[in-house]
Amino acid sequence: MKKFGIACLFATLLLSGCLSPENDRLTVTPIGIKAGEEAFAEINDQDIAAFHLDGKLSKAYLLRWVEFLPNHKERTLFSMEISPDDYDTTLRITQSSTAKYIRFGASFEGGIMRANEALKQKPVALSMQAQGDTFTISDYDVLTLRRLSTNTGSEIKTSSFSDIHGPQDIDVKKDERVFALVLSPLES
Repeated sequence: MKKFGIACLFATLLLSGCLSPENDRLTVTPIGIKAGEEAFAEINDQDIAAFHLDGKLSKAYLLRWVEFLPNHKERTLFSMEISPDDYDTTLRITQSSTAKYIRFGASFEGGIMRANEALKQKPVALSMQAQGDTFTISDYDVLTLRRLSTNTGSEIKTSSFSDIHGPQDIDVKKDERVFALVLSPLES
């Protein structure tokens, strides 16, 4: 009877999550940009977003710039690994578009990544969205979303970040390109 009671207690603790591996509890909070950054962004026709990351990661994550493709897949343009650790830091992001390029940049924990992607056609309309709500990380989180269109009569659609759980949730029209900054676990 004693063994049965211990087994029931163990099963209860296991099912309740008390004995499960430590979960990632990193909170991402959008923060305002500094006045100097705002002026610099305006002069250089850039979009800047900043996020405060606070909490603990028990496994590695990737911060990735991706392009969503029309077949509901994604292509990673570049990435930065975020190691398991305790964090209380800021992530800053810049994005800009010209007639020939889309440029990305991110600054995190002393590391900087920058890249650009050539555009075949000059975009005539663009939309940039940054995550506006505080959230705790999950398996797929979009921090920024940038849509470019080459069609003068095209309306650029906006997306709800809470509805994006992967590339299958983004529809890409024939005349547009969609880019995002995504935070997701490093796959083993």
